[in-house]
Formats: sequence, structure tokens, C-alpha cells
Amino acid sequence: MNTKDFLQHVQDAYAALTDLSIIMLDLQHQPVTKVSNITKLAELILFSPDKPFPPSCFPNGDNIQWQRPMVVQTGYWGVKAIVAPVLVEQKVEYFIWAGAFIEEETKPIIKERCSRFPNSQIWLQVIEQTKEQTISMVEKKLNDIEKMAMVCGEYIRNDRQKQHYKQYFHLLDAAVDSARRFSLHMNDFLHMFQKLDTDIDFSLYIKRRNREWVVANAVGEKAEQLWNKHVKTAFPPLSNSLFHSRSAVCFENVALDPRFAFFAVHGVKPSAVVAYPVLHGSEIDGWIVIGSQTKCSLSKEVVQIGTILVKYWQLYSEYELVHIKMDRHFMRLSMLIEISRAMNVVKDTDEILRMMTDFVAELAYGDFVFTVLADHKRKVKVHCGTISEQQVTEYYEDVCQRYFFTEEKLLETIPKLCETKFGTVMEISFSVHEHMHGVMAVHMKHLEAAKEAEVYVTALIGIGTMIMKQNNYHGPKQQLNMDMLSERLTSREMDVLNLLVQGCSNREIADRLFISIHTVKNHITNIFQKIGVNDRSQLIALVYQLNNRKYINEEHH
Repeated sequence: MNTKDFLQHVQDAYAALTDLSIIMLDLQHQPVTKVSNITKLAELILFSPDKPFPPSCFPNGDNIQWQRPMVVQTGYWGVKAIVAPVLVEQKVEYFIWAGAFIEEETKPIIKERCSRFPNSQIWLQVIEQTKEQTISMVEKKLNDIEKMAMVCGEYIRNDRQKQHYKQYFHLLDAAVDSARRFSLHMNDFLHMFQKLDTDIDFSLYIKRRNREWVVANAVGEKAEQLWNKHVKTAFPPLSNSLFHSRSAVCFENVALDPRFAFFAVHGVKPSAVVAYPVLHGSEIDGWIVIGSQTKCSLSKEVVQIGTILVKYWQLYSEYELVHIKMDRHFMRLSMLIEISRAMNVVKDTDEILRMMTDFVAELAYGDFVFTVLADHKRKVKVHCGTISEQQVTEYYEDVCQRYFFTEEKLLETIPKLCETKFGTVMEISFSVHEHMHGVMAVHMKHLEAAKEAEVYVTALIGIGTMIMKQNNYHGPKQQLNMDMLSERLTSREMDVLNLLVQGCSNREIADRLFISIHTVKNHITNIFQKIGVNDRSQLIALVYQLNNRKYINEEHH
């Protein structure tokens, strides 16, 4: 239903309710609707050839202060009507005329006056048939017409807002479609701003770098000269008074404003500028600035659409960030699973300790990882990263003093952030059993990564200590090495093992060795039993560790 039809339906309903003839007019007194519930008295007034409608007492469009309905003269002495303004966002846009009626105890006087009208006989007959209205009846009609004006004004406001939203959604849909088709970059996004209005000459993205603000992206014929230029804090959005604004800031007639000299120095002379803050969480991460060199101000609609686009960019950026974080978490979880399987195969405690340290170092939270494990016989220390032997020794002595010479501290399993001369270090103590305790120290470059580090490091320590505890419970076993592996397996089993490690399937192994798949399966079963593993992943992890250990031993020798 369009607006005109809706207004007509509302008018018809209120005409029946008030028993008045009603019509709506615009500010130029042109009809917007057809007359509803035309009475004989209203017909004489509305269609009189002697006095064209509306009468001179009717309010004009400049009377914007008029806010409430009122009773007015119709131009025919004693015959009255109600006129009500229709407000749309506090501004009069239409009028409602509702009439005509005569108030109580005025009929004799009106009849006397009517005798002087042309066609007086018709007037006298109509006045005689018209029912007089009491004060309370007129007040009720005033209230009803005021409600009608409010309903119409609210509908018009909502309908216009709906049209604006449709326009916004079309633009937003275009932005979403662009992001769907390719990875949306800031330059692509700035081009969208220039499509908001043909008078927008440039769009910039000003970003903080260290302690300075720099034009990180620029779109526009002259604006490209601004790329990578430093912006001084005299520029209003960067000033203290506006910096904490969370909404768009508009500037009009800025051509001669010295605060915008940054643009003029580089050949850009805007007349109107709008700056949108780009938020990262609750902090302002940058400003998107659009400007026109021809218009002194940009329309409210353009500013509103720009606000929606900026919010979309923030959502898109947050989604990209979350997507990257999810990928990293999945990768690290996969690494954690694989290292857990490998530790379960490698039964040597020292080797497990080294694998734990190497894994945490690969997570790259800081410059080094240091681990020490002690029992009543010895202390084993392992480190990885850019920490020298002298620093290792100093840190080792400090850790031993704080953890292994004080029984109470070994009971603290909650990670602690300690300030050292190397910077911030996360220390996590753990116990394998009552006589074997350890500490892992992870250097932290950025404190915001501490929570993530705590999750992965504590999970790894939990798995590692569980495996070490199982190994100690079953007693010491002979350490497996590559030479022992070749002694335990036949030459054909070694051939099968080499192809397994390369990732070949049973069919590929059978084809390469010219044997049946059934024979391949038998060889694989024998290999599992001889080495003590349950599946291919454990086998591959074991071989990888043995080859790595052999390489390290050859390096040392």
C-alpha cells in the first residue's frame, strides 16, 4: 500500500468516527486526499462558488510553530471546522481539515446570518438539519483529529525511513557482494565512498603508526598525493576535543579553515569534510575521511550511508581477524595432537622434555623457552631460542633457587608472569611424581598473548607429564634408535616402512614392491608389533623423532 492510499483509509476511518467531513491538504493548500464522509453543510462550504476553499483564515505553510489542532472559522459566520497540522519529524508537512459543525446555542444566530447568503433557502434548510455540538463533543472531536494527525505523521516518517533503509541496504549489499567476490581491501572500500555522491572528490584512511598519524590509503585524482603523508594533530578529528568521538564528524565551509591546511599544502582544497572513526574494540584505530571540493556541505543521507559502510568495514575486519585466529588455533591444535602422539611413542623422559620445549618455541610467543626437570638424582635443563649459555645458567640458578629449594612453591601449578631482566616470562611449575618436578619458562613479547599461551602450554605440560608418569610407572625401557629399528625389521619390512613414511597407500606400496596388498598388510602388522605402535601416525612420528635424534647426534660428533 502506498502512502496516499494509507492516508485515505485512515481519513475514512476518522471521518466515520467523528461524523465530520475530512480532507488533507499540503502546504500549498492542494488536496492530498479525497473528501471523506461529505455532509451537506461541508459540501456547501467546500464547493461554494462565492468563497473558494480554503478560506483566508486557513493557516499557511510558513506557520511552523503551530503544533496542535484548533477550531477555526470556515468563512461562513458561526460555521466552524477543526484544522490540525501533520508533523513529520517536528516539521509541519500537511494539514487536516475536518468540518463543518455548529456549536450549541448558535443555530438561531447562524440562521439569521444565512438569510443574507445567496441561495439562503438551501443554507437555512441545511442549518436546520445540522445537529449542534456541545463543548464536550467538540473537545472529543479535537482529540480524535489530533490522534489522526499523529497516526498520519508517524506513518509518513516510518515510510520515508523505510525508503532510506532500502537505499542503505542496496549499498551495503554491494559492499557484501564485493567482499564475497574478492578479499576486500581498504582501497576498494574507499572507492565505495566515492559512489555515495558524485560531488565526493576524495576519500582517505588515516591510521596511527607508532605515535604518529599517517595517510595509509588515498583515493581520488588529487588525493593520491596525500598517500603516506604525516597528519598533524591540528587536524580536527585528531584533536583532543573530537578524538574520542564515536560518530561521524561533519565540517562545512572549511576552505579557509587553517586547521585543514594539511590538505591545501598538498594541493587538495576541500569545502566539506566528513570524518568517520574506525574502531577496534573500544579504541579508535583510524579515521576514514571523505571530502568535496565543490560542495560546502554533504547531505545528511550521505553521512548516514557512510556511517553504515564504516560499521560494515569494522565487522568485515573483525571477521577477517577472527578467521585468522581460528586458522591459527586449528593449526596449533593439530600440532599439539601430533606432538602428543610423538611423545607417546618416544619413551625417553629427556627426549619428551626436549620435544615439549621445541613445540612451545614453535608457537613463537617470545625470544626463548626454558625448561628444567629435577628429581633426587639429577637436573635436566633444555632451552630453545636466542638466549645465551651464560643467560641460561643465570636463569637456571634463579629458577632452582625459587622452585626446587622451596617445597611450597612446587605446589603452585597456576602460571605466573614474572618480570626478569629478559622481559616478561610466564613460568609454569609441574610435577611428574612426588620426587620429580619441573618448571617451564616462556618468554612473552606481547602480554595480550598470555592467555593463549597459558592454554596451549598448560595443555602440553599436562600431556607431557602424564606420558612421563606412565613411563616411570612401567620402569625404564631400552631406548629405541635407528640402528635397533633396522635390526628388528627384515629388509622387506624396512622397504615397506620407508614407503609408509613417505605417505604411500597400501595399493601404492604393493605396486612399487611388486607384492600383493594382503602381503603389505601382513608386513605392516609385523612392523607395528615389533616397534610397539598402534597406527600409522604413531609410526611416522616415531621415525621422524629417531631421524631427528640421529641428525642431532651426528652434529654433536
